[in-house]
Amino acid sequence: MTMKRIITESGGHLYFVPELPLYVNRVHESFDMQQHTHDFIEISYVAEGRGSHYIENVSMNVTKGDLFFLPVGISHVFRPASTNQNKPLIVYNCIFTQAWMNQLLQHAAIMGEQEIPLFFQKATDPHGGVEFLSFHEQNGEFQPLFERLHFEYKARRAGFITVMQSCVEQLFVYMHRAKFDPDSSVPHNSMKSIENLLTYIRMNCSDPITLVEAAAKLSLSERQLQRQLKKLTGMSYTTYVQHARLEACCQYLRESSDKISDIAALVGYQDMKFFNQLFKKMIGVTPRQYRQQQAERKKPLTSIE
Repeated sequence: MTMKRIITESGGHLYFVPELPLYVNRVHESFDMQQHTHDFIEISYVAEGRGSHYIENVSMNVTKGDLFFLPVGISHVFRPASTNQNKPLIVYNCIFTQAWMNQLLQHAAIMGEQEIPLFFQKATDPHGGVEFLSFHEQNGEFQPLFERLHFEYKARRAGFITVMQSCVEQLFVYMHRAKFDPDSSVPHNSMKSIENLLTYIRMNCSDPITLVEAAAKLSLSERQLQRQLKKLTGMSYTTYVQHARLEACCQYLRESSDKISDIAALVGYQDMKFFNQLFKKMIGVTPRQYRQQQAERKKPLTSIE
């Protein structure tokens, strides 16, 4: 199906700072955004819901698990399938400069990984005709990486740039495998169940099921489940639950003026001393300091004459 649309331009200067040519967000897609092109590379992952993705003059249906690699100059826009707020289309976006990606690929080439850099260099070569790439995850391999990217970007703990760089490198690997080696991963049924478990934990972070209950539901031993979670997310079960809770907490701190004790209770923490210690340990600052930092970032820049 071909479409004619008004195309706007979006520049990286709206998102990047000199020390970090990388940006991550998680958005509820709507009908407000116009189809747009940009001067950076974008990887978009459909985390929930279904809808349409308009890329250049093509429209395609999208659903949870779809991933798109969009080079510089490719225009696109997502649209939800419905205006019903109870059926949102939620998309993670990871954007970065061409130069930053080239550095990652150069590092991979130096380490002997030639095939992956060649694959993405070809897709972004302006002389060869840039083209978008599309994938659908087979075993829930993309979602944990986007969750980690989003958490690290928002929390900004020490070393977060290194962790984010590692996540993007893994995305390159999984995209390449999905294209050329689609059957090289763990059994689909097992991983799909674990993916559902991770979604359940995020949606019910104030009262998640225990490790024992989760393992029993998946017909796995606790040790097997811990091993699979470590492989997928890099975290233990307890740490993943803590990350889910604190990510929700950070969102409440950024977007509401609720009391910190009320927010802590909302995400499942009644012991404020433990909550404050855990937040400081994992985020690097206290909840109050985090809220103040986020408020400062929202203030408009004033010109100096």
